[in-house]
Amino acid sequence: MIVPSTTVPLQTWGEELGVEYYSPNALVLFVFFSLLMVAIGILAGRYQTDREEYFVAGRRGGVFVVALAMFASIQSGWGMIGVTGTGFVVGLEYMIIVAVGTPFGFVLSYWLLGRKMRMLGELRDAITVPDAMYYRFEDERVRLLGATAVLLGCMGYLAAQYAALGIVGALVLPVSFFEALLIGLAVVGFYTVVGGMLASIWSDAIQGVLMVFGAVLTAYYVIANYPGGTDAMITTISAEQPEFFNFTLLGMDGLGAIGFLLSVVVIQLTVAGQPHATTKFYMIRDVSLLRWGAFITAFAYMLTALYWVTAPFVRAAIFEGHVPDPGNPDAALPLALLEFAPDVVIAFVLVAIIAAIMSTSNAFLNMGASAVVHDYFLEHRGEEITDDQEVLYGRLTTLAILAVAGIIAATFPGLIFVLGAAGWAIFASVLFPCVAIAYNWRGATAEGALWGSAVGLALTLVMAYGVEYLGFSLPLGILGGQLAMVIGYAVFVGVSLVTSTNTYEDLDPDIQEVMDLGRVRGGTVSSPTVAADGGVDDSSENK
Repeated sequence: MIVPSTTVPLQTWGEELGVEYYSPNALVLFVFFSLLMVAIGILAGRYQTDREEYFVAGRRGGVFVVALAMFASIQSGWGMIGVTGTGFVVGLEYMIIVAVGTPFGFVLSYWLLGRKMRMLGELRDAITVPDAMYYRFEDERVRLLGATAVLLGCMGYLAAQYAALGIVGALVLPVSFFEALLIGLAVVGFYTVVGGMLASIWSDAIQGVLMVFGAVLTAYYVIANYPGGTDAMITTISAEQPEFFNFTLLGMDGLGAIGFLLSVVVIQLTVAGQPHATTKFYMIRDVSLLRWGAFITAFAYMLTALYWVTAPFVRAAIFEGHVPDPGNPDAALPLALLEFAPDVVIAFVLVAIIAAIMSTSNAFLNMGASAVVHDYFLEHRGEEITDDQEVLYGRLTTLAILAVAGIIAATFPGLIFVLGAAGWAIFASVLFPCVAIAYNWRGATAEGALWGSAVGLALTLVMAYGVEYLGFSLPLGILGGQLAMVIGYAVFVGVSLVTSTNTYEDLDPDIQEVMDLGRVRGGTVSSPTVAADGGVDDSSENK
């Protein structure tokens, strides 16, 4: 039985993928794509005149662009490389749970927060998730806790993308893991620093289309070119490792235990706790089209799940001796492409994966910078700086976050999926209860937000990263970060039930209206300045 290692030092990935590949086509496509992203950054940079332009793209995003950007920032190096690699280890049941549950998480996120956050952006000029936390609880300590979670989560989540960037870059370019990582960081750093969030949503839309097209090509060629096709793959795995296809909620003979699968479900249910989802609701131009955004985001994600089809085919190919065991589960997708797809398709898909990594990186760099500059220096400390200075400090902070995340990527001892899940947990431990729950539950209190989020964040740092660096594991395959999230949520609810500060009755009327806004059609609100769909009603000014 093949049981790939579950802890592979990232610094060895560039040299130990178990495959060799070089293609002028891939190199040309990478250079072309990099130049395109640089051009987008320069073009978007011309619009970066104030903080609203830099951090929320001037609130003029079309629903199609915003919906694609939201999906692209989730389905990334973590999703394509990490989920495929984990599916290679755990089995088919895990991949089906991710493929079905994550689109549901997108829809839930739109339903819980779409209209409410767009309305909040109009009424209070909110541009970050900690802004939403502060306006709900009117407590600067809550804002500071939110900014801390966004900054730390961005570093952790970005590290997962950069680990994947080093793997794929080492295949596309004739360089090692480290060199590929540095080249990728230079490209994404430039167009992010120059172009801000506007460059992010433009590039995300382009990269989202590339990801979808690449997924379709990958699935087609792997299935079509595997010797004997799908039937042969199923026959081989059924004979050699039948537990790969088990649907028992216990995974492959303990490799994918019930705790791990439940942790994945927790991830899917907390999409609304991810700042890259919430902040994009601030950017939408026409809030009435949000219902289409949920469909576009979920459908595009489902299409890119086709990348994961490669996991069972690579496992069967190893059993049959068609390909060598790479020893690293995260090499499963690249290995499938190299074995079964023509060169031009390999080149295109590998560059599409790099596109996905860069799209996610761009959005997270901007959010991390906004947490430091906007939420900490401007709002929490009350520093007075000009719009030009705010944009400048945002760019400098972006470079610092880029460097730290790159260092984590080069030293983290676990799999990409585990690294991404840890970053996800940092976000969701604080942002999900303080925004997704709090804007839909009148009984949430400031004390509940502070205690629940602090406990969740502290436990996440210890249980998600400590488990990997110290080399111990939790029972039943539970992911430490996701367990910490659940504990934090329980504290949040429990403390809120016995305290009463900043409940619904204590809030300003406009924040009450945000909470009362209907999730699907807007609902009726009392203020004459607020439209029923969550936008601003200009009719009173035109009378």
